[in-house]
Amino acid sequence: MERCPVCRARFKGEAVCYRCGADLNVLLAIEAEAAAWERETIALLAAGDWIAARRAADQTLALQYSPLAAAARDFAGQELVAQEVRRFEQLLH
Repeated sequence: MERCPVCRARFKGEAVCYRCGADLNVLLAIEAEAAAWERETIALLAAGDWIAARRAADQTLALQYSPLAAAARDFAGQELVAQEVRRFEQLLH
C-alpha cells in the first residue's frame, strides 16, 4: 500500500493512518495474504503444477493485482495447453 485509501496520505508502515486515523489492518492483511498466494504460485510453477499454479495466481489476483501473478497465470495456462497438445500428438502416433 502506498497511500491511505481514505485520505490518500502516504503510507508510513503503520496500521493506523497518521493523518485520518483509518484502521488499515484489514488491508494490510489482504496484502499479506496476496503476497503469500503469489509465493505459492511461483513455487507451484517451479514444480510444474500448472493447474494449481493457475489457481494460486487467480487467488492472488482476486485479492490484489500483481503483474507477476498475471504473467504467472498466463504462463501456466500456456503450459497447460502445450501439455495437452503433446498428449494429443502422442495419441495420434
